[in-house]
Amino acid sequence: MAPHTSRQRATPNVSELHRAWLELVDTDGPFLAIAPLKRVWPQGMPALDHERKEALLYARKDFEAAWEAADRATGNDGTTGDAYRIARDKWVETVLRDVVGWAESLSWGPVAGITAQSPNRAVTVGAEAALLDPDGAIGALVSVIDPVDSLRQVPSDLWAATPIDRMEALLRDNDIPIGIVTDGRWWALVCARAGAMTASGVVDALTWVEETRTRDAFLTLISRQHIIGGTEDERLPVLFEESVAAAEEITEALGAQVRRAVELLIQSFSESARDAQQRGESDPLPADTHQSYEAAVTIMMRIVFLLFAEERGLLPSGELFEQGYGISRELDRLQAREAEESEEALDATSLTWHRLLATSQALYGGASFENMRVPAYGGSLFDPERFPFLTALTAHGTLAITVSDRVMLHALRSVQQAVLKGGEARRISFRDIDVEQIGYIYEGLLGYTAVTVDGIYLGLQGARGEEPEISLSELEQLAEANTTPKKLAEAIRAHIERDQPSAKTQSSAAITKGIGAQIEPSVISGLAQAVGDDTKLRERVLPWLGIMRQDLRGRPFVVLDGGLMVKETPSRKNAGAHYTPKSLAREVVLHALQPLCYSPGPYQTANESEWRLKSSDDLLSLKVADIACGSGAFLVSAASYLADRVVEAWTAEDPANAHRSDLHRRAIREVVANCLYGADINDMAVEMCKLSLWLVSLDRDLPFSFVDDKIFLGNSLLGITSLDQLRKLHIDPSRVPAGEMFDIFDVDIDAIIAKAADLRRKLASEIDENDPARNSAAKRRQLAQLREVTTNLRRIADGIVAAGLPLGGKPGKALDEAYENLRIAVKAAHPESGVATSTMLDTIIDAGLKPTVATDYRRWQPNHWIIEAADVFVEHGGFDAIVGNPPFLGGSRITGAVGTNVRDWLVDVLAGETRGAADLVAYFFLRAHTLINRRGTVGLIATNTLAQGDSRIVGLDRMVASGFSITRAIQSRPWPVATANLEFAAVWGSLAAIADDVPRICDDVPVPRISTLLEPAGRVDGKPQRLATNTDIAFEGCKPIGMGFIVEPGQAEQWVADDPANTHVLFPYLNGEDLNSRPDCSARRWIIDFNDRPEEESTKFSLPYSRILEVVKPERATNNRKVYRDYWWQFGERRPAMRKAIADLDTVLVLTRVSDTLMPIRVSSAQIFSDRLTVFASDSLTLLGVLSSSIHSLWAIRYGTTHETRVTYNPSAVFETFPRPVTTDRVTAAGELLDTRRREVMLRREFGLTHLYNLVNDPQITDASDPDIARMRAIHVELDEAVMDAYGWSDIALDHGFHTYRQMQRWTVSTAARVEILDRLLESNHCRAAEEAKQATKPKSKGRRGKNLSDEQGTLL
Repeated sequence: MAPHTSRQRATPNVSELHRAWLELVDTDGPFLAIAPLKRVWPQGMPALDHERKEALLYARKDFEAAWEAADRATGNDGTTGDAYRIARDKWVETVLRDVVGWAESLSWGPVAGITAQSPNRAVTVGAEAALLDPDGAIGALVSVIDPVDSLRQVPSDLWAATPIDRMEALLRDNDIPIGIVTDGRWWALVCARAGAMTASGVVDALTWVEETRTRDAFLTLISRQHIIGGTEDERLPVLFEESVAAAEEITEALGAQVRRAVELLIQSFSESARDAQQRGESDPLPADTHQSYEAAVTIMMRIVFLLFAEERGLLPSGELFEQGYGISRELDRLQAREAEESEEALDATSLTWHRLLATSQALYGGASFENMRVPAYGGSLFDPERFPFLTALTAHGTLAITVSDRVMLHALRSVQQAVLKGGEARRISFRDIDVEQIGYIYEGLLGYTAVTVDGIYLGLQGARGEEPEISLSELEQLAEANTTPKKLAEAIRAHIERDQPSAKTQSSAAITKGIGAQIEPSVISGLAQAVGDDTKLRERVLPWLGIMRQDLRGRPFVVLDGGLMVKETPSRKNAGAHYTPKSLAREVVLHALQPLCYSPGPYQTANESEWRLKSSDDLLSLKVADIACGSGAFLVSAASYLADRVVEAWTAEDPANAHRSDLHRRAIREVVANCLYGADINDMAVEMCKLSLWLVSLDRDLPFSFVDDKIFLGNSLLGITSLDQLRKLHIDPSRVPAGEMFDIFDVDIDAIIAKAADLRRKLASEIDENDPARNSAAKRRQLAQLREVTTNLRRIADGIVAAGLPLGGKPGKALDEAYENLRIAVKAAHPESGVATSTMLDTIIDAGLKPTVATDYRRWQPNHWIIEAADVFVEHGGFDAIVGNPPFLGGSRITGAVGTNVRDWLVDVLAGETRGAADLVAYFFLRAHTLINRRGTVGLIATNTLAQGDSRIVGLDRMVASGFSITRAIQSRPWPVATANLEFAAVWGSLAAIADDVPRICDDVPVPRISTLLEPAGRVDGKPQRLATNTDIAFEGCKPIGMGFIVEPGQAEQWVADDPANTHVLFPYLNGEDLNSRPDCSARRWIIDFNDRPEEESTKFSLPYSRILEVVKPERATNNRKVYRDYWWQFGERRPAMRKAIADLDTVLVLTRVSDTLMPIRVSSAQIFSDRLTVFASDSLTLLGVLSSSIHSLWAIRYGTTHETRVTYNPSAVFETFPRPVTTDRVTAAGELLDTRRREVMLRREFGLTHLYNLVNDPQITDASDPDIARMRAIHVELDEAVMDAYGWSDIALDHGFHTYRQMQRWTVSTAARVEILDRLLESNHCRAAEEAKQATKPKSKGRRGKNLSDEQGTLL
């Protein structure tokens, strides 16, 4: 690679112009980004004109004199004089009115009706001025305050909020997005858009003479034009919205870059080990290759920690520290060497690597010199014993593993320069990066490991940070079997999808193009470095360079035989890390912890003025957990929220505390030490969570907060949760007869738990190096003692899980026998007398905890809460709050991810045998419910399916039935990050009593109650029951399982021409897409259907059979289900009941199962219906009308499942519970009119159902502009009224219009009508179910059965 040359650019480009002034702004949150600034000001920020500059300078003289006088006076008596306030107000008003140009739009003086209060109602703030638009509406608020050292410092009163935080409260409480805070010297621009994270930037007015670019930029931003004037897309709210997207892009870019940096470190470790072996030395890397991966991740975590802490002044400062240990300037030093020498020259040295190891040692153990002291911070992040191979020495006294400066250049660059779309490299300041963002960046590293490869592997191109790898031999075999580039590209993609499901490879077209691409000479040169002197290997790799990626050094990515390679683990395909913005984590924490911090509080009264903050002792006794903590974003928010309340309590208890500058830092460290707990199944996630808590509680003069005893490694869903489970040696103690306690064994459970609780109390105090009982060494000693004390109990608890897990915890004789064997094993391991033998117990544990499917874990590690957090459960009754964002995983995917036995355990043990395809998150809700105490609260995020179908029944329904009250909910909302395309729900609630007159908050609207559907509850409680009268009518269509069954129409016609008998096994194949998109709702393709014919008979249809034999059989041979493998020529699901039900019908009603249309239509029965259709065994126009009505649609939306705007129509959950009305001529006529008119419009205008109803539901399509659509709306109004009349509910005013329900806007009935209709339908369902149950208990009549009535005769019941 050619040496870099330094070249002076004559004039900076626009990005550099904006970056120059932004670097002088003290920002927090997603402040203004370069991209929107360039869009609005493509030439850079305009300079202040002469007239305004003169006005500014003139006004500044008086203010500066007043400031200096006030500064001297404040230093004497701590008060601010009136003279200063007068000068300040004149200065601020002049700047806003005359310099910025608000002119007559400035309303100077207290703004009426605009206030915000502290949570304890002790402090009220308002606005001193406002910017008004021509209609008098407020465009921006101005807060003018007394002098402060910083606008980010908490004032000395009873509200633990900075002036900027207080402005945020003002803005949010009054729905105003822009605010300005100033004390005259410091000026802050604050943006608090609804639903978005707050952003702020602070500038110093006393530097406006020297820093003219920053001055001009700031005054331009707050000008009238960019708040209430000009075009909307040039106003500040839009610029901040675009800046959030830019900040998310930076976060995503850093995540991808860090993954590539870890990959490069692994390569470097591997190369260093190969060099050692070539010198005749032993392999310096650990035998467990995952240790190498964890070490590489830890190195990157150390780098980020140091950069974060150094840039924020949280580590010792001074030139001596910087020269010996500092990391923040290291990238500049390496880049200077790169420019002066060359990048390749950095391969010869490893100075930065040695510096990083020395810094890690100093931070862990401390270091003292004549003019510098580094305290011993401790913490596993820097513990040299955690990865001893990193510091191991050779016989010559040199490091066994070294990493070159070239590699470290790219490692540092990966976290300090974000390469954005378009190739722009942006330097990152860690002052602008939140702890939550750092956590997310590292969460992307979970789900990977390092493996030793057998053979040569090549890295292919793909999505940055998620590229795939493939063995060279596999690639050559694929090339031999697929001779054209296009076929080879498709084969490569197919292989990657099977081998690395989460990798994102290139498109087939891009791979095809790359296979024959011309290769740059520099890439070919880099190949020689990648493969060494092996010319034969070089020739083998050379043809694939066009589709290979390069590592960060610019070399083609090649892993040699026996080398280390980063590889995804089995959990990766089920992982979905999405950046959780601080605003969302804080919202979850606020509403979960607020009720615990006040008494009376939110659960006792809606009148916030009556809330009273609890004492600091009570606040610090709270126990808050995140049971799937990941990188700890929610615990960080909990630490911040509780620390604010503790500061307020301390200040109220002793006003002298208000003047302590370290109060908030002290509060956070106390909260971390006393209140917070976390757990995760992944050991690296545990370390990342610790890192987040260290960062948020870091004090430059004190050791890291001791959190090793607070963040547990283990599966939160598998552990035991009660002492009775230990005492009775059974996962279900109720199955053990009274008296059969565990006291016959030599393990004193209660004494051990009491000792554990006592040790945990000692560990809960804040670390203090001056106290021998609380210093780092004491904490580590106490933790080791705690683990030793509980070792036997933990092993017995493992046995309790292991004994029942192979049986899925299913109650019965087999389970009881397994626990009887466990009792024998435990007695042998802990006898009252004689020799102990643990062989049987070891066998039970090893066998029972071994995963039955491929996972990331050799053995499941249960998290036994009753043991790990003994103090919380024995003395506190459980956690006061559980917060977080547990993992989502669809119910149908759980078995494949964790195995049938664990899936059954979730059903039988956690869900009390409540079955259903519930999402994994529902079981985390159930576990959270069991872990909170009787006053405990929950604040959790989930997939929006939590409130739907089986997930609701398994999770929320069970919780509410056990006394849980939902106090606040978000039913479904887009994830608040542009890069994530998913909908989430959020639930807050408690086991505590909630005052009846306290409103619940559902989607930000106060309501009397919230149902488990996460919507306002009606009068009627309960779930709908299946009705016998609705059975055997609605069916799912056939599921072929194999694309080879499907044939194109031309092929089918040819086969029929060749052999007319093929008409018996060839049929049109109607799926949901065809039904909803084609004007005549006809099938585009045909399908081979042997139905239930045996194979011998099927072979008579030679052409179709040959197709199935050739294409379907190989695919079905790999299927997990035996019946699919054995009967490969038949559909996977033939639906014999459906076929029988529709056998005598010429037409049937069908409805697409997953759509936003929800409209049935009549079609011919002489075809095969896809499993994406719901088929109704009826040709009734009356039923068509009922199913097409808003009444049925509302029921389907409520009791089906939804994803974004699409509804999944489940026949058993929706139709079989739907109480149909009696048949009336009016409903039949309306159904016939709809059927006729709709077909005519669709055929004439060539619309499918989806297109037609998109227009019907679009408020932009007026009745006047489209008569056809107007007529369709009118028909639906008539249909709804006819159906309501059939129910006898004509008293309900329907008020048709465009209304939104579950994120779907439709032409439908009003919200009030919807609530009442759903109430009455549920009431009717319960009445009919009760009547059916009553009838079922009556003796059967011996009389002759009557004839079946058609749907047209008298009733739909």
